Amino acid sequence: MDSKDKELSICIANHDQKNLVKEESFLGNHYKVISRSGLNVTEIQIIEILKELSAPERIFFLGNRTGVCGIIARYLYPEAEITMHCLDLYYANKIKRNLSRNGVSSVTVWCKPYIGQKEVFDVIFLQLSKGGATKELVLDFIQQVHQALQTGGKCFFSLEGNDPWIQKQVEKVFGGFSVYSQVKAGYCIVTTKKERLKRVRNFQAEFILTIFGKKPIRLITVPGVFSHREIDQGALALAEISVSESQRGDAVLDMGCGCGAVGISVAVNQDVSRVCFVDSNSRAVSITEKNCHLNGLERYEVVMSDTGIKEEGGFTLFTGNPPYFSHYKISELFINSAYKALKPGGRAYIVAKTATWHRKFMQNVFGNAEVINRRGYEIIKSIR
Repeated sequence: MDSKDKELSICIANHDQKNLVKEESFLGNHYKVISRSGLNVTEIQIIEILKELSAPERIFFLGNRTGVCGIIARYLYPEAEITMHCLDLYYANKIKRNLSRNGVSSVTVWCKPYIGQKEVFDVIFLQLSKGGATKELVLDFIQQVHQALQTGGKCFFSLEGNDPWIQKQVEKVFGGFSVYSQVKAGYCIVTTKKERLKRVRNFQAEFILTIFGKKPIRLITVPGVFSHREIDQGALALAEISVSESQRGDAVLDMGCGCGAVGISVAVNQDVSRVCFVDSNSRAVSITEKNCHLNGLERYEVVMSDTGIKEEGGFTLFTGNPPYFSHYKISELFINSAYKALKPGGRAYIVAKTATWHRKFMQNVFGNAEVINRRGYEIIKSIR
């Protein structure tokens, strides 16, 4: 379909279309996007650039969380191969839902730890929003897109705000760049791959997690996994309590496992029957698998899921360290999953910086809740 001949209306929703309250028009009003709160400036900039590409064959999007760019790219370039990549399954599934909702079936969606080192794509778009990635993950992304580009291929970096640091990193890796466009809330720079990297950086780190009086464990981490290069104090507090209160024969469910620190600590220091690690982040799942091998675990499984697990009543010990965003929606998922997954008498441990909301919600779900203070964090314990 030629976008000049027909207007395309794109619906972007989290769950149902009742939330669609904002309408925006792009590319001479040929594309209308209806969403809950509007598109991020990084996405808007990419949409405006898409029409100016010169017959791209293979387009890659990194950091897009709605699928809008892929939908518009498909209509502009029906012959091109289009791939969208997310580290987190939640956003990958969101993109798939939006593609399906808008009748687009020929866009590939990846949810895997790395893009790969094959020089495949001739155009790559990388979105970087404020606070969306740590500096080390940004460096990792810049190196990855360089490796994935064909020689002579172009990468567009769509940025929110004004961050000279990112420009310097792009210049170091690519040897230069130019400002492609600029608006009040952000700007876009473009660069071309001239040659292969002479030096490829390894962003992996390894450290020892030690709990007093217990066996230490070795952990590998990478950017994008909670938490990289050192154990988070909340996770350490949860590991200490979980290990001390674990029992012989426990079946352990470690949800939001990150690098696997809590579940592995329990398994190394207690004769458990099994450990199941769950996370929606593809890098977390990959690195937890490596850490299980590194620490000699045998009875374990690692699951990538953004909705918990289907198994009910199969566990006796649940540990969770939910992130502090989404207005407690993720915490609700963790706690409800704990209740469903635990056998009667099973124990759930959730760590939070402040336990007020979690304690109330766990009291309502389990009928009981106890707060344990540790390392400046509060761990809420409930029994099924």
